[in-house]
Amino acid sequence: MQEIQKVIDLIDSAIKQDADHLITGWNIIADGYDDEVDKYRDTIKTSNQWLALYQAELIEQTGITTLKIKFTWASGYFLEVPKSQLSKVPEDFVHKQTLVNAARFVTPQLKEFESGLLDAQWNLASLEYELFTKVREEILEEFDTIKTISEASANIDVLSNLAFVAYENNYVQPKMVEKWELKISGWRHPVVEKMEKNFISNDLKLSDNEYVHIITWPNMWGKSTFLRQNALIILMAHIGSFVPATEAQIPLTDRIFSRVWASDNLFLWQSTFMVEMQEVANILHNSTEKSFVIIDEVWRWTSTYDWMSLAWAILKENHDNIKARTLFATHYHELIDESKKLKWVKNFSVAVWENEENLVFLRKIIPGGIKKSFWLEVARIAGVSNSVISEAKNMLRSLEKTHLQTAQMSLWGLTQPEVQVVEKIIEKDSEVETKLRDINVNNMTPMEALNILSELKGSIKN
Repeated sequence: MQEIQKVIDLIDSAIKQDADHLITGWNIIADGYDDEVDKYRDTIKTSNQWLALYQAELIEQTGITTLKIKFTWASGYFLEVPKSQLSKVPEDFVHKQTLVNAARFVTPQLKEFESGLLDAQWNLASLEYELFTKVREEILEEFDTIKTISEASANIDVLSNLAFVAYENNYVQPKMVEKWELKISGWRHPVVEKMEKNFISNDLKLSDNEYVHIITWPNMWGKSTFLRQNALIILMAHIGSFVPATEAQIPLTDRIFSRVWASDNLFLWQSTFMVEMQEVANILHNSTEKSFVIIDEVWRWTSTYDWMSLAWAILKENHDNIKARTLFATHYHELIDESKKLKWVKNFSVAVWENEENLVFLRKIIPGGIKKSFWLEVARIAGVSNSVISEAKNMLRSLEKTHLQTAQMSLWGLTQPEVQVVEKIIEKDSEVETKLRDINVNNMTPMEALNILSELKGSIKN
């Protein structure tokens, strides 16, 4: 910094700390830097005081107690006298304008004051601009040195802050490798973990032999958090930051693509699906085998075969041709079985614990797909009434009994005109089944459980 100390001293002495953002104003040059600037600035500062004293002097001389000195951009400074006091106006008042209830006048002293004030304002603005340009020219003479120091200071600022964040949040140094093999152990989301003390960490591994993960999970688990935190960790590693994990091996990545959420663009007449497909097209056209891609659903809001087929085709195109390292989150459970035909795809899901009364999202990634979305449970957690949830469960049981498919849907057979379905005979629940369904095991004592068990055993004998 000693190399530019002269520039620092110049700025400190010449430029105001609270300088105006307009260089054509009169609040740039610091007080005491230039005598002419100080003189003009003093004239402007004392103008209101002079006007107050002059108005008081005129009132005393004329006896017009309601006399006022006013200013407009159109008329400048003038004396305003109410109509009832016009008889007291002296001869040296020069008439300027007549209003309905008053008249306006000027005096030689007021005109002289106005001229001096306007000159001071104009001269101050011109002089400040001139001095500012001279200061700027002196600074430009040291441009190369300033640029070098600025870049070094910026690097120190960034690296020191990254170091502080890494220390405060227990980040680790990632190992950067050229071979595309991603290994992250115990990773967390750098933002979400600040709000969630009991953040559940996970692991991730992607390589040449396993570069696409299909992830199925219940809604409301936080799949966007899972997808984005992996992309964030890769990004953080590439900018030179430590990462929120216990261990991380990050391959050099050329691009990060995200297809996480979309909404319609009414201004451009684009539907939500059109926006999503534009994002997908961008990924398919620009990603490479050295890219990292996160895809959160492909038009989940309908279950028709064309959307499911599209999801499959996108998945297969990336697997067969692009080979980008991809996390593909979906609710299309049909993709689980179909993906077994793809060599470098692996299925994962989120562990869930449930019984008849409770549902707990464990937020831990485990191998294997899951073929249930827990829509009704999520609706209950969101506050939908028990009566509505109960009615929905009854309808779901009825549909499952009457429309049981013979086998998992095959995406290879989507060209068939209709899906083969068999009717299952609706059987009435037995007495034991009815009693078991109504039992709340979470609100039962051991003795009550033994009594109910004995009762059920008796029912079976009967």
